[in-house]
Amino acid sequence: MSIYWALDRFVSRHTLMQAFVNTSPQLLSATAWSRLGFRLMLLLSLLMISSSLRAAPVSLEQNWQYRWGDSPFSATGVPLWTQESGGPDWHAIDFPSNPPDRQNRTNVWYRTVLPDGDWRDPVLYIYSVDLIVEVYLDGQRIYHYGEFDQEGKGQFQGWPWHMITLPEDTAGKPIYFRIYSDYLDIGLWGEVKIMERMALYDQISEQSVENLIITVFCLLVTLLAALFALIGAERRLFLAVALFSAASAGLSLSGSPFKQIILNAALFWEYISAGSYYLLPLAMAMLLSETFKPQRHRFLQALQWFFLAFVTAALGLSLSGWVNLSDTYPVFDAFFAILVPLMLAMMVRKLRPHNLEERVILAACGLFTLLLLLDMAVAHSWIEWRHIPVDWGALVFVLAVISLSLRHYIGTQHSLTRLNTTLETQVRERTRKLQQLADLESARARALEFGNQKSRLLDQLTGQIEAQADVESALTLLEQGLAEFCAPVPGVCYRREGQEERYRMSEHWGNSAQSLPTQAINSVILPHPGWHSFNLSYQHPHAGQQVAAIICINLGSDTIDFEAPQVYTLTTLFTRAVERMGLALSRIALQEALSRLSYEDALTGLHNRRYLDEMLPREFLLAQRNQTPLTLMICDIDHFKRLNDTHGHAAGDVVLKEVGKQLRDTFRQTDIISRYGGEEFVVVMPGADLDNCQRRSEQLRDQLSKLDIMYEGKSLGPVTLSAGVCSLSADTATPEQLLQQADNALYAAKHQGRNRVICASV
Repeated sequence: MSIYWALDRFVSRHTLMQAFVNTSPQLLSATAWSRLGFRLMLLLSLLMISSSLRAAPVSLEQNWQYRWGDSPFSATGVPLWTQESGGPDWHAIDFPSNPPDRQNRTNVWYRTVLPDGDWRDPVLYIYSVDLIVEVYLDGQRIYHYGEFDQEGKGQFQGWPWHMITLPEDTAGKPIYFRIYSDYLDIGLWGEVKIMERMALYDQISEQSVENLIITVFCLLVTLLAALFALIGAERRLFLAVALFSAASAGLSLSGSPFKQIILNAALFWEYISAGSYYLLPLAMAMLLSETFKPQRHRFLQALQWFFLAFVTAALGLSLSGWVNLSDTYPVFDAFFAILVPLMLAMMVRKLRPHNLEERVILAACGLFTLLLLLDMAVAHSWIEWRHIPVDWGALVFVLAVISLSLRHYIGTQHSLTRLNTTLETQVRERTRKLQQLADLESARARALEFGNQKSRLLDQLTGQIEAQADVESALTLLEQGLAEFCAPVPGVCYRREGQEERYRMSEHWGNSAQSLPTQAINSVILPHPGWHSFNLSYQHPHAGQQVAAIICINLGSDTIDFEAPQVYTLTTLFTRAVERMGLALSRIALQEALSRLSYEDALTGLHNRRYLDEMLPREFLLAQRNQTPLTLMICDIDHFKRLNDTHGHAAGDVVLKEVGKQLRDTFRQTDIISRYGGEEFVVVMPGADLDNCQRRSEQLRDQLSKLDIMYEGKSLGPVTLSAGVCSLSADTATPEQLLQQADNALYAAKHQGRNRVICASV
């Protein structure tokens, strides 16, 4: 032991740099070179001897016992289970992981006896633990990862490797492991062995070399791909390469044991690992989507959004504390195991790759997916623990993409070589075009001045349109301003007639009316290519998109002499003007609809009392001024309160709706039909005499009494109404008096037994 200690101290204190101290290569003599060579040989020999004197690692993969639950503790904090030598509650298990008959239990203890060994600085190495652990030796806690609360539970802290320092006299002593896990697995995972501390460091270094090299390489590819994504043409392809390389670098670095030496923050590395792992299928879908552009499938797009949503939700919810990060892995593994192979199978079966690039990308995707599935199987203990070279799969994938990119680059270089042969011709052509551009510079200046003038006119015209109260007024104002705005370009405006798709010429300017039809037409046929048409449309709240007018201008007219920039400027301005006018009309139509809704009863769709209060005085004055008849009917549903009390207010609403429908079917479209309040309705009939109003009222009463109104499969019985009718006479001084006369007649109808129409006596 003393020899080993001395050799180790020498090796640890003498490095290769110290062997060169005070030695200048330019001034070395032959003797100095001899002494330096002797030092190097001695140093290498000592390193080999030190390594050979280390005791060999011993794996602890047998002779374990487990016990479900959590141990009680003594007053001094010693777990009582560590004081027991045996008992029926301890059961044998080959490896301390996932004992049988778990039944959703989250606490378990494992124990084993430490073997003999000639170790100077022994440590217990554990590849990983699900999820947190305390280690006890001789009743004392010698190691813990995570914090146990009073109930023996704790939070997920990541999956680092563990190095547990052991005393030198531990041979033959039992060691206990207290485990808590609400994850799929519970217990130790991977390798478990006793070894020298320096040997463990050597192992960690050896296992991390490949990971670190792959990480650096992938980060370099990420940087280059991101740079090309910023300045290159195929940005989405380079962005996909950058995303995949970054995810591969994060997965490789977070999977390297050396990460804990860089930064001992296990949970931080778990977030790096999870984010990288969850981004891999997203990057693969993006790469396949960009590779198979002509045959891009919607399934790839859906996968991209799905995995983007998953990584956002998984990391966001775990960071906010809603879920444990460990719980997101099984869910992702299930999605990955189903969706990614399905994606690859679909690409092979439906797209049938025929060129080398597509085959290479699919082969690389297949290899990488297979390695991920194998690693997933190891993680879920479906197969025995072993190291799966996922990093190498990612590296092969990246190299495949790089090789294809280089192939593209070489092809591009060949194309550039061919293009160089025609460079002089292209330069001459470019010079000619530059001269043309110089000639057009003055035309652009004139076009700019022309455009500014038209922009001012456009602002004035649209401002006037937006100030109008209704769509018809706005369209009329628009027609009046089109001639000034379009001058000197001739044109016409076709207005839409009613609800049909027919248009009639409503305005024209210049000499345009001679070549276009003036009568109603279904579509505008332009006489020659110089004509341009624009549909002036607006969004109607109820009828959807409506074309209000078609405006045609003749930029090829013989009466104007426009240069190309001026034609382009006017076309652009007119397109923008039509869009702005359409927005203004949409706003006016919305205001009209809102105004109409304020006068409408929501239940029956009839006018409300507010509308009646505004329209009755107007019709009253018109009838007096023009000496035309004006009749008014007010009706009331008989026993409506009893109907509500018997069948409920919902049934009453059904009856009100049906009465409103019968009113619309019985009376004229020009009549004012209003719900006066509750179950009362008022109909104002301009130009109708008393007999006409009484006849229609009787028709309404008769039709309603014959209806069998149903509610929830049950008949509501006969529904009748009583009505009072009156007509404007010379003695009627006010609209209120006319309404009062009709109401008195209604009261008389009620008093005489209901279900009747009574005319007011004048």
